[in-house]
Order: sequence, then structure tokens, then C-alpha cells
Amino acid sequence: MAIVQNPFIGEIRKSFGNAVFYVRYGKIIMSSKPSNQKNPKTPAQLKQRSKMRTIIQFVRQVAPLIKLVYANILFDRSSFNKIVGINLKNAFTGDPPVLDHTKVVFCDLEGSTITGVEITAMPNHIMEITWDPNTGNPDEMASLLTFILVNCNTNRVMVYRDHVSRNAGSVSITVPSEWAGAMTALHVLTYDYSQIVLDKPQAIIKFQHGCDPGSTVQ
Repeated sequence: MAIVQNPFIGEIRKSFGNAVFYVRYGKIIMSSKPSNQKNPKTPAQLKQRSKMRTIIQFVRQVAPLIKLVYANILFDRSSFNKIVGINLKNAFTGDPPVLDHTKVVFCDLEGSTITGVEITAMPNHIMEITWDPNTGNPDEMASLLTFILVNCNTNRVMVYRDHVSRNAGSVSITVPSEWAGAMTALHVLTYDYSQIVLDKPQAIIKFQHGCDPGSTVQ
């Protein structure tokens, strides 16, 4: 692979002869077509492909939030690829491999977040969430929390964006009725006002609670 710097190439994005052109991070990239395409199917390769399909489909559901977290921070790769890579390496268990939702991460940054989070299933597929705001900063107290609730059985995600203020301490949310019987995992997006990036507080997403019988939807 090579970065094309010839100004006469301009905006070429497709193939020319044995070369393929595309644009990445504002640069024109050229790569050669493989002369002999193969599609190996050893057990290890099939397992890796299965993990890759699973994690891509899963992370895609929260891609806008991941992009928000890493806006103006990453320059060598996309936020999506970063989080896919972390979870591909660390979040699978068993054979055949399945996602361990206690190990899933949507953000590897550190910063101000809520603590003492508990999620309790109530009748009629209502989930009650309680927490300690864990901050004395008035801006953080007034900031809005985004809840990311995961169905641990199906890997489906529900996002409740800017749902309630951090100082509220509790909230009830309703999940789809077809989630009944499934354990859930909760991640929460908060804002850290001690880290300002381009005049905006840093967003942080952390796994908080779930993956236990108490989080099973009724």
C-alpha cells in the first residue's frame, strides 16, 4: 500500500489496472489487487470471523456515541475501529465464542462518572436505575445522562440519550416487551468538565451494572 502524492491523480477512488485507489483521512491511498484470492476456512479463522461479525454488528448500534466520545482525539484510526478492536480482543469468552457483557467497553478513557449504580427489574418490563452523582461540580450535576441498555441474550441495544440530569439520582425506563426474560447490562455516558476538548467537556462511557438475575427483564 502506498500514499499517492502525484497531483495528476486527483480524486481517483476506484481501480486502474492492477491498482485500487481510495481516500482515507483525507489522503489518496493506492493498493494493489491480490493476484490470487483465497478464502481459508480453518476452525480458528472461522471463529475469528464469527467474532468479528458479532462485534461489528453490536458496536454499530452505538457508533454515534463512540464518535462523540473520541471526537478530536483520534487521528490515526476511526473510533469505531478502535472500540471494535478492544472488544474483539477482550470481550469474548467460551467456544463457540460469545460476548461477555461484563467485559464490553465503549470507551477506554478515564473521567468523572456516576457511582453506586444499581439496575432493578420491575413489572411490565420497566427497569429502575439508581446512582450516586459522585460530583460536586455544578455543571456536571446539571448535565444529562445517556443510558445504553444492552440485551445480553440478543446483543440488541437501546439508547436513551440525554435522558435525565445527573443530580436526579434515579430514573425508570421501559424496555421492549420482547426483552422479557433477558438479562441486561447498563453503560452510562457522562460528561467530565475537568477535561475540556475544543471548548466541550469530555464525554465518558462506562459499564455500570447488570448481567445478574436482578437485571432480568420482567
